[in-house]
Amino acid sequence: MYSLVYRSVADDSFVLPEIYSMLSNAKEYNIEHGITGCLLYHNSHFIQLLEGEEEEVNELFQKISKDPRHHSVEIIEKENNGERLFNTWSMAFHDYGQNGHSAHLKMGQIDSFINQSNVFEHKNKLVLPFFSNVKEILFSN
Repeated sequence: MYSLVYRSVADDSFVLPEIYSMLSNAKEYNIEHGITGCLLYHNSHFIQLLEGEEEEVNELFQKISKDPRHHSVEIIEKENNGERLFNTWSMAFHDYGQNGHSAHLKMGQIDSFINQSNVFEHKNKLVLPFFSNVKEILFSN
């Protein structure tokens, strides 16, 4: 199993309805290619964890990194490991929208993602960088 975490910034023209359309297409693609993961969006910032076979994840990331709807694509961490962190999610997604200023709701959502994942069951060097970046995006922007 291979995992990759990246973050990026949405282009100003990439509006929420388009993001939801992209998400729908991504879910179909991910199911077909055995990719799971988690995508968060807040104040024009994305962070995503992708997991699957290395070739499939790298092929998808190449497409993602060339997508003009976002920029400043930065790989945070990548790892070969034995287990998925988000084994039942073709793509978890949360947009903080109007609740984006509520620290309580943000922390509740992070707790929900952690509780619905396998982060406590498997050693994985991606967990800390992923959730540290999630926290930074949610509370710094």
